[in-house]
Amino acid sequence: MSDNRQPIKESGHWYRQDGTQCLTMPKVKGDGHKRVTLREARQLGDLAPGVTTILRCAASPQLDRWKQRQAIMSALTLPRLPDETEDAWLRRVEEDMGETARQAAAEGTRIHAAIEQALSDEPHEPEYAQHVAGVMRLLGELAGNAAQWVAEKGVTHGYGYGTKSDAHDADGRFCIDFKGKDGDQDALDKLKTYEQHHMQLAATRAALEAQDGATTAAARNYDGPRRRCFIVYVSRTHPGACSAVEVTEKQLATGWACFVSLLRYWQAKHNYRPNWAAR
Repeated sequence: MSDNRQPIKESGHWYRQDGTQCLTMPKVKGDGHKRVTLREARQLGDLAPGVTTILRCAASPQLDRWKQRQAIMSALTLPRLPDETEDAWLRRVEEDMGETARQAAAEGTRIHAAIEQALSDEPHEPEYAQHVAGVMRLLGELAGNAAQWVAEKGVTHGYGYGTKSDAHDADGRFCIDFKGKDGDQDALDKLKTYEQHHMQLAATRAALEAQDGATTAAARNYDGPRRRCFIVYVSRTHPGACSAVEVTEKQLATGWACFVSLLRYWQAKHNYRPNWAAR
């Protein structure tokens, strides 16, 4: 995704009002497709930005700290070569750091895909059977083995954003977001949630419940019984290890207020909202 400070080139995930994603569109000359950016969204008028795009308006100290640590580790394992300039060495460090992040992200994506396929009763890569088994066992402990799960459901909210629910149950009791992490079960059990998680889950829950009929601001408050929201950490390095951390109602209420403020900021900064969004 491009930096939000580049309003015309900003890409990312874009959603139609029915929750389907619009990632590419035909080129004007008809020679293939191009990735949808804010420019194309303006032209079409009915596309909503994704939650991740909105969240990038806010600082992410945890992600920044992780990047700093990766840079330090890369620098420690890549000593400067004889006669190598400082700029050349720094480029090698940056490339190594980026490759580490790409590999972690790619493995997380593969595990996530296997979990999605299992929840959808589709075959998945045998390599990730233990990862899937761990998650299914954990979800069974949370919701009962009879729970019917819906994976990767695209939804939009009348405020003018879209998102995908990693997993939610058909009975409207749970909303789950999966996060890949390195470490064994003890390490995962020590993890907590952060503001970005609270905003992401609050926005996803609000969109799910708006889809269920909560079309007014009053119906979207967080005072009554609602879906319980969990971050489920899934180990990339120890197959089967996973841990669920619940986001509290207080955290969700704060997360929702913060997310709406970021959404209004993004819309004002870019002077754009989908033509179906509430004013």
